[in-house]
Parts: sequence; structure tokens; C-alpha cells
Amino acid sequence: MNAPKYVQAAALVRAQVADGTLAPGAPAPSGAALARATGFSDLTCRKALRNLMREGVLVPGASANGRPRVPAAGDHATPGAGDELTAGHALSAALASRRRAAGLTQHQLAKLAGVSVTTLGHAETGRLWQSRRFWEHADKALCADGDLLDLHDAYRAAAIPVAPVVPAETTSPGEETSAADPVPADPVPVVLATVAVALTGPVACVMVTWADGSMTTVYPPDAPVRPVGATLAAGRTGH
Repeated sequence: MNAPKYVQAAALVRAQVADGTLAPGAPAPSGAALARATGFSDLTCRKALRNLMREGVLVPGASANGRPRVPAAGDHATPGAGDELTAGHALSAALASRRRAAGLTQHQLAKLAGVSVTTLGHAETGRLWQSRRFWEHADKALCADGDLLDLHDAYRAAAIPVAPVVPAETTSPGEETSAADPVPADPVPVVLATVAVALTGPVACVMVTWADGSMTTVYPPDAPVRPVGATLAAGRTGH
């Protein structure tokens, strides 16, 4: 009850989706209907519905003026590279929304998840360089039942480019390939670079700063994964 009113209104809709009151494909309550059910203002309830859409709990309606609806089968396709921004926003917004719904401050959640307040703050504002272990701890601390991990995996799938696979040309039995014919192309493997960081003693984690300004927090025995060509920033090997 200490959560903001729009978070409480969103929690009501989320519960209706979870218990089946709102079935897949069903329209969500309008802002006015949600206001009548909660006693909050229309403006507050419309904000709650917008947040649920950003989190992926609801999806846009069938028309431009249609009410948001509960996702149906096929609405959760794996995002592609062009969806990185959307997937990242959904992830950070879900973390912040669930923390507020639980009535926790950033300091309190950071303590439960075993991370710094700065790390948590960056995650909530879209600076998504945290490892999957961070999201495992956050998901457990917020009793998210894997929802945060699913959003994290969707974001990583959108953020990591996948090299295209070119299908090989085939020839009929007994047919020869001349020099003028196209040479069958082998699938292009996706190769990831590994960076070793020398440490002088036991540490809880290592933060690697890359040349492009992004950062990766590593919790042993995990390793930071970046595409080929990624280099460490000069003089920054982690701490």
C-alpha cells in the first residue's frame, strides 16, 4: 500500500491477467473503468495501463483507438536487432515497476539482491550492462517468477547481432560446377571474443569497461561476452 497509486492500479490488472480473469486476447479495462474499480483518477489509471504496455503485460489494441489487450498466442515473438531499444526499455521499466509495487526503495532492493545502489539505479534507468546473475537475484528478490529473466533474455537476444547464414548452392547428381558458377557459401559462424582479467586476490565481481563506453559486470565464473573486435578501454581492465 506504500506504492504509488498508478503502481497499485497496474498491480490489479496484472493480477487479473495472472488469475485468468482477463483471458489472452481480451481487452484490458479502460482508464475510466479502472478508475471506478480503484477509486483513483482516470489520469493515474491511464498511466498504469501505459506502464503495463511498456512491460509487455498488455499489448496495443487491434486499432489505433482500441483498448490495450492481454497478449494472445503469437504476440510474444522473439525480438530482432531492431527491437533492442524496446526490449531494453521493457526490462528496465519492469524492474522499477516491480520494486515500487513491492514497496521497496532502491537501497532496500539493492541489499536484497546483493548489489550496489548504483548498479540497481543504472538497471532501472536503462544502462543495461548487468550480468544475468544480477537479474536472477533481482527476479528472486521481487518474486517475479522468472518474468524479469524472460525480459532480460529477450533484450540480450535483440542486442546481440547474429551473423546471417548464407544457404549453400546445390548441384544435381553428375553436374559439375564450373569456375563461372557461384561457389557455395559456408554458414558464417558467430565468434565471440574472450577477455582475461588478471586479479591479485578474491573479489565479489569484476567490472569491465569496453572501448565503446559500455560496461559488463562479471560474477565468477562467468565471463563477459562481446562480439569479435571489441576491445578494452585504455587502462581499464576492471576492478
